[in-house]
Amino acid sequence: MQAALDVIEDAKSSNSEIDLVIIPPDLGNQTDNEEFDDDDLVFTEMPKDDPGEIEVDINGPSEDKNNPNYSDEWDEDDDILLSELLIKKANQRQKMTEPKWTRRPVDMNINGTNGTDVRLENVRGELSGLNAVQIFKKLFDEEVVDHIVTQTNIYAATDTNNHHFNITNEEMKIFIGLLLLTGYHRLPHERFYWSLDEDVGISFVSNALNRNRFTEIKKYIHLADKSNLDKLDKNDKIYKIRKFMNLINTKFQQWGIIHEHLSIDEAMVKYFGYHSATQFIRGKPVRFGYKDWMMCSSTGYCYAFDTYCGAKPSAA
Repeated sequence: MQAALDVIEDAKSSNSEIDLVIIPPDLGNQTDNEEFDDDDLVFTEMPKDDPGEIEVDINGPSEDKNNPNYSDEWDEDDDILLSELLIKKANQRQKMTEPKWTRRPVDMNINGTNGTDVRLENVRGELSGLNAVQIFKKLFDEEVVDHIVTQTNIYAATDTNNHHFNITNEEMKIFIGLLLLTGYHRLPHERFYWSLDEDVGISFVSNALNRNRFTEIKKYIHLADKSNLDKLDKNDKIYKIRKFMNLINTKFQQWGIIHEHLSIDEAMVKYFGYHSATQFIRGKPVRFGYKDWMMCSSTGYCYAFDTYCGAKPSAA
């Protein structure tokens, strides 16, 4: 039965007329046992086998003698047994699908694209003629400042209930600029930057932002919305700065051209306070602080960084 069904499936696409005839079995080979389940009253499948013989009669695509595909000539397949015909057609299909391999030299030359050169020219055109501050603003742009300002105002209003505190983008830029200044112009105490003494006081600091306002901003500055902890990964030890870190990495990659030679190494951020992510590495110039993994170019440009928070706990 299955062999007959396979022949019918092969002939379906040729618009041929197909007749399926079940020849009665020989005497003594009859049986009253049916293959179908007696409880299945709506059977839709053909029986898997039949005790008699099955004949499949396939007429041509058309009986119209005017049709160019019509032919009443004898074909050698007409006298082949059904089982042999199936094997013959299966072998023909197998021969058609077998690939033919040839021996020839392989061209290993890959034509490179000039995408890197084009992007390099675009970045060079954007940055050429800019001073250091203007280039810094390309990385630390308005999107970054907006994020800090928004999160700081939210923290002051929701976590400390200070609805009178409000900071603008321009004021935040001044605050960040003073933080950068304190990184290379060191004084014994922070309040000395606003001192009236000539040996420690810096006039342009006091003119830009008064000391009380600087202290207030430093008190409320924030980088993540703590009131929306459901969207933050609490298992991440630095979840409070994760979104800001991802934003900075995006800016680095926006203006950086990936070099052929890359360096992935650790860098220490000095910090003596208490935090579960701080590290102590003996023999390093900076022994206490946060360890950052950084991917940089051979010229020192940072493409991405991530703070090391210890080994992740393995699944039980």
